[in-house]
Parts: sequence; structure tokens; C-alpha cells
Amino acid sequence: MLYFIFALIIGSFLNVLIHRIPRGESIVFPPSHCPLCAHRLGVGDLIPVLSYIFLRGRCRYCHHRINPRYVVVEVLTALLTLGWAAKFQPDLSGVVHLVFLYLLLVIGFIDLEHQIIPNSLVLPAAVLFLLYRLYQGQLLEAFLGSLLPGGFLFAIALFYPQGMGMGDAKLMAVAGALLGWEKTVAAIFIGSCSGTVLLLPLLCLKKINRKTPVPFGPFLASALILVVLESKVMAFLFRWCEYTFLSF
Repeated sequence: MLYFIFALIIGSFLNVLIHRIPRGESIVFPPSHCPLCAHRLGVGDLIPVLSYIFLRGRCRYCHHRINPRYVVVEVLTALLTLGWAAKFQPDLSGVVHLVFLYLLLVIGFIDLEHQIIPNSLVLPAAVLFLLYRLYQGQLLEAFLGSLLPGGFLFAIALFYPQGMGMGDAKLMAVAGALLGWEKTVAAIFIGSCSGTVLLLPLLCLKKINRKTPVPFGPFLASALILVVLESKVMAFLFRWCEYTFLSF
């Protein structure tokens, strides 16, 4: 229960990051306010999930509709934290992986809304994860984990910018520094497959075309979350790859 309450509070802070960072605003000042009427929010307006329900999804002051993303992020943060608690201990490794999960949630929603992955998020994360791997005595593994998947996506973004952004390459380089190249490559595979499955019907129905800009970050972030929390998926994927390789 404590994890759940803690996660809801963190989810509110993640919403601040998602809203303010792409706009170049301070995450501290001004205090929480309605993005439409700019009225400062009171304590009763800031209770995670419950305020949204009691206010029926509308601002108390201007009555405009509140973006449902706020409550979605709070609920997802709670679910991610519970999933993390089932697999990790609250030690250094666990805390670093929890920060990574929260980072992925923020990046996924920012990219979905603005089609950017801010350097102000990925660069500090890269420093944090490299310092963590240095503390573990695994700095070489971290560099290899960063360069292999990150370099692969960087090459795609360089020669085919319509299909891949530099932000995606930076994200996977940061992920590789923490997770290693095997898990990061697996996440690229999972993200690509999920993106194909979701976008192919839209292409067939002509809702989008090949020139329609589609953010890849949410697919990669979701795949990385899956890789971090679900080891059974990893085992299945490696068995599938091994079977495919031996078949040839």
C-alpha cells in the first residue's frame, strides 16, 4: 500500500516533467497551476487520481476539460512501481532501475505528444547509469551496451531520418548503458514488432501513409519496460532467436 501511495505522488511529479520540459519551463516555478486558466491549484486539486474523479475531469476554476493524460500517467506510475517491487529490492540496483522506469514513462508520453526526446532527460540519465556501472566495475560492458544498439539506430537515423530520429538512438544508447546490449537489442526487436502490428492496420485503412510522422519512442519505451520487468519474455525471445538461427 505504501508503494502504491508513493507511486501516485511520483506520478503527479512525472506529469509536471511531461508538461513542462518540452515547453522549456521550470519544473519548480511557478507552483502547480491550470495550464489553461493559469489559476494556482490548491491541495484539493492535486490529490492523485481522486481529484480528477471528484472534479469530473474539469478544472475547478475555468471548468475546461483536464487532459486525461494526467490520471493515466498516475495510474501507470503506480502499476510500474508495483511491478518493480515484485522483482527488485529497494537497494542501489533497484533504485536505479526504478528511476529508469520512470524515465521511460516520461519519455514515452513526451515523444507521443511532441515527437521529441529531450536531451535534458537522456543526458543526465546517461551519466547516472555510467556512474552506476562504474561503481559495479562494469564500465566496459556499459560502453559496449551503449555503442552497439545506439550506434545501430544512429546509423538508421543518419541515412533514413524519416524512419528514425536521433532521440530514439540516444534513448537506446542510454538503455544499453544500464541493461547491456543483449536486452537493449531485444527491446528494439519488440518495439519494432509492436509498432508494425499497431501501425499496419492504419496503413491498410489509409488512416496514415508512409510519410505520416509517427513517434517511435513510445514503442521503444514500452518494450524497455517489458524487458526490465518481465524476464520470461526475454527467455522466450532468446529461445526464439536461437531456434531461428539453428534453423538456418
